[in-house]
Amino acid sequence: MPGSSLRPRGDRESAVRVLHVDDEQSFLDLAATYLERIDDAFEVRSETDVDAALDVVESEPIDCVVSDYEMPGTDGLAFLDRVRERDPTVPFVLFTGKGSEEIASEAISAGVTDYIQKHSGTDQYTVLVNRVRNAVDQARSRAALAASQERLSRFIEQSPLGTIEFDEGFRIVRANPAAEEILGYSEEELVGETWARFVPEDAHRHVAGLERRLLSDKGGYRSVNENLRADGKRIRCAWHNQVVTDDDGEVIRVFSQFEDVTERADRKRRLERTNAVVSTVLDALPVGVLVEDADRRVIRVNRHLYDLFEIDGDPSAATGRDCARFAAEMSELFDDPESFVERIEAVVDARRPVDDERLDRADGSALLRTYRPVDLPDGYGHLWVYRDAAGGR
Repeated sequence: MPGSSLRPRGDRESAVRVLHVDDEQSFLDLAATYLERIDDAFEVRSETDVDAALDVVESEPIDCVVSDYEMPGTDGLAFLDRVRERDPTVPFVLFTGKGSEEIASEAISAGVTDYIQKHSGTDQYTVLVNRVRNAVDQARSRAALAASQERLSRFIEQSPLGTIEFDEGFRIVRANPAAEEILGYSEEELVGETWARFVPEDAHRHVAGLERRLLSDKGGYRSVNENLRADGKRIRCAWHNQVVTDDDGEVIRVFSQFEDVTERADRKRRLERTNAVVSTVLDALPVGVLVEDADRRVIRVNRHLYDLFEIDGDPSAATGRDCARFAAEMSELFDDPESFVERIEAVVDARRPVDDERLDRADGSALLRTYRPVDLPDGYGHLWVYRDAAGGR
C-alpha cells in the first residue's frame, strides 16, 4: 500500500496515527493489518520511500514514526535525523531485523524513543503496539504539560496583578511585570531571593507566620501586609497565596498574587476620620438631623433627633432602616398622623427645599422642619432637620 492514506477508525483525539517506514511492502501490509487489529485506535500509514515518508511528517499529523534500520541508500538513524529536522518531538521507534548491542546502543544515543528487534510470529506486533502506545501516551502527556505551562506562563505574564512564584523553600523563581512595577525591583533582582527582600524588618515575624501556615495548609492564603519598595517607600499590599502540592501532598510551589492597596487604605482611613468628625459635629448640633438615600434608607441620624422623637437606643443602629416605615411609626406623636406621613411623601417627590415647616404634636408642642434635597456620590438623597418650635429661629 505505497502512499496509502491513514484510515479513519474513530475519535481523532484518541486515534494513534502511525507512520511505518520499511522497504518491504509485504511486511508493511502485514504489520498494518495486525497493528490495527490489536488496537482499533491505531491508524497506520505505510511508506517504502524515505522521501515520501518525510513529506508525510511535514504535511500530516503523525503520533509516532516506526522505521526499519536498513533501507536502500540510507538507514534508520539517518532517517531519524531528517525526521527530527521536521518534528523534534514526535516519538520514533526503530523496528528492525538487524539486531546487535552496538546498533541498540547507537540508536539510544541517537535519540530514538524505543528500539525493538523483529522476530518471527505475531507476538512481535503486540509488543510493537504496546511500545508505540506507551511512547505516544508519554509524548501526549509531555505536550499537555507543556501547553498547560505555556498557558500558565502567559496568564502570569499578562496578569494585572503582581505575581510571584516561590519554590518549596520560599525562594523566588519568577516575578511578572506587574510585580516588578509594584515593588520596583526587576525580576533578575528578585529571583533567588526570599520575601525578606521586600518585607520591612518589623513585619518579618508576621510574614514568617503566614509562611508556616501556608506550608502546613493551615491558613495564610489571604493577608494585607506592609511591603518595602526598592526606592524605600512603604506600601500596603493585599496578597492572595496558593500552594501547589505533588501527588504525595508535598509543597512544590507557592503562587502569590498581590496588588498595591496603599491608596485604597489611605482613602479608607481618611473616610473613617471624616466620618468620625461628621458624627461628632452632628451629635453636637442642637437640632435633630436625618439623612436618607434615594431609596429612603437611613444614612445617618443624630442623638438630638432621637430625643425630639422620644426614641430610645443608639442612633447609629438606625443606619439602613426604612425611612417610610420610620415616619409611619413616629406619626402617632403628631396631631394629624396621616397628614404627617403624606406631607413627607409629597416633599420627597417634589425634591424642593422647605424651610421651618410647623408640625403640631399631639401633646400641644410643635416642631419646625427644614428639608433639602442633596447630591450623594452614588445618587441623590434627602436631608431633614427638626427643631423645637419653642426655641424660635
